[in-house]
Amino acid sequence: MGVKTNLLHTVSFAALAAALLSACGPDNPQNTGGSGGGTSTGGGGSTTTSTGPDLTEELYAPDHVVEVNIEIAPADWDALRTQSRTISEMLGENCQDGPHDSPYTYFPANVTVDGQLLENSGVRKKGFLGSASLSKPSLKVSFDEYEAGREAFGVEGLTLNNSRQDPSFVKTCLAMKVFRDAGLPASRCNFARVTVNGTDMGVYVNIEPVNKRMLARHFADNTGNLYEGQLSDFRPGWSATYEKKTNEDNPDRSDIDAVTDALTKPDGELESALGAVVDIDTFIKYWATETLIAAWDGYTNNLNNHFVYTDPSTGKMAFLPWGPDMSFDADDPFLPSSRPQSVSAKGRISRRLYSIPSFQSKYISAMNNLLNTVWKEDALLAEIDRVEKLVEPYLPNGSNASGPTDQVRSFVEGRRNVITAELAPNPPAWPFPEASVACLSTVGKVSGTFSTTFGTLPQLQTQPFNTGDATFDLEIPVGMPQSASATGAASGYENGSNSRRRVIVIGAFAGGKTYALVFDVEPEMFAAGKDGKFDWQAVFAVGIDIVGPGQFETIGLFGDGVLHLDEAQNTSGAPVSGTFEGTLLSSFLN
Repeated sequence: MGVKTNLLHTVSFAALAAALLSACGPDNPQNTGGSGGGTSTGGGGSTTTSTGPDLTEELYAPDHVVEVNIEIAPADWDALRTQSRTISEMLGENCQDGPHDSPYTYFPANVTVDGQLLENSGVRKKGFLGSASLSKPSLKVSFDEYEAGREAFGVEGLTLNNSRQDPSFVKTCLAMKVFRDAGLPASRCNFARVTVNGTDMGVYVNIEPVNKRMLARHFADNTGNLYEGQLSDFRPGWSATYEKKTNEDNPDRSDIDAVTDALTKPDGELESALGAVVDIDTFIKYWATETLIAAWDGYTNNLNNHFVYTDPSTGKMAFLPWGPDMSFDADDPFLPSSRPQSVSAKGRISRRLYSIPSFQSKYISAMNNLLNTVWKEDALLAEIDRVEKLVEPYLPNGSNASGPTDQVRSFVEGRRNVITAELAPNPPAWPFPEASVACLSTVGKVSGTFSTTFGTLPQLQTQPFNTGDATFDLEIPVGMPQSASATGAASGYENGSNSRRRVIVIGAFAGGKTYALVFDVEPEMFAAGKDGKFDWQAVFAVGIDIVGPGQFETIGLFGDGVLHLDEAQNTSGAPVSGTFEGTLLSSFLN
């Protein structure tokens, strides 16, 4: 499975990894301990009831930027932001046995929201990969973690996403709006400016969590089973990957099993069997909407980032979107550029339905209906303009989101033509085989050294083996070691932006193979003497096979291991040197 792109200006190798893993793993910590210190007990915060006014309308009003100020003990903040988990821990062998316990714990803090002080609240990190940043972690704020039953603004807390994988800040809220405009249940969304101990952390996405209160706004009965899906599907042996979010004390998961069983039926029985446990028409609309906005990290394309809810009033399961910050982008890092744009069918439900002519016709009708009723380019572009103006005053000095935002505009302007051209006169086939397992396995080991200077990344594009010095030892597969006959190394800013610092080591191997290792390092870790774990917040790292000019295939994501920096400084011409050693894990569903 190849991905065509320029070596230095990829989708971003962090995003490449996130295509498989973004926001993976459960977000509910098993303990809530902090180091203490830094906050006092106290009240503050209003409590609402179901019969009172809906105070959440203002909290999630589209034109509202929520002001969130967090005062937390410095030692607790350092502990919070450095909590992490590796890919090996989360997605290695036996990952389908069930969601892993979260490493994230709550710490006490005084939190002020729009001027209202909520003393002794709880704050923790959330998410994985891009969300698990050292410098700007995504956050969960709990008003009732230490003050039982406390609410404010009609909620028990806030979910604040750092939007690191979406520098336009547009995608999440725009995606949720498209789902809601299509008549589908989806979270409300706006923005927040967050400060921690007086430091401006910048703009966050304030997203409505999927919980019983949210479900009550969309379903007749909110007492059913809610599950979060991350690399999850309805296949024998996969049911444990769905994490139960309500009724956790009841081990019954028969609703998941019923969908899995229905999908084993022959084509002639599928409509009756699946229709008894899933609202098929609503699923098809959800599926078409995911495809329309190119939410390639959702269920139908990557088995990722979604919720499912079984409404007791109907006995049928519905899908809800989550984490759509990787949408509005036709480039799919894990499928070739020739992939169909008008359909995604990795999920077993979408795959089975698309293979049956009658359901394929329903899918095409749903897509055309969305294009006619929901995909209003002028309105979508106006919304993008509105959001851009709204968040611009809150961006750090010297930064802007105009480039990434223009990319979203371009997608919106051209999407209709792309979709309609593919669907007429005949819809495309879905040519890709079904993934058999979601767990990652070790495919190799790498080790070596590098010595270069900062600012040399452009040279690597034209003079790969005349830039810097390196050693590069490789075992693919494990047990078959080889060393590069020619090497190069370079360093600079990731994708040319003043964000993560990037180191690339390249090597020529037997058989005409050229491999490269890409390390994206958090700014505070890019210093002499630092050891950065491949936990995807200190260091993002990936191995690639360069198969031709401007083309590569991912060979693995770094699991265990360390990048050690002897010298590192982000000043043009400054020396950058160090060592690396780690394992490569299979980066594709296979």
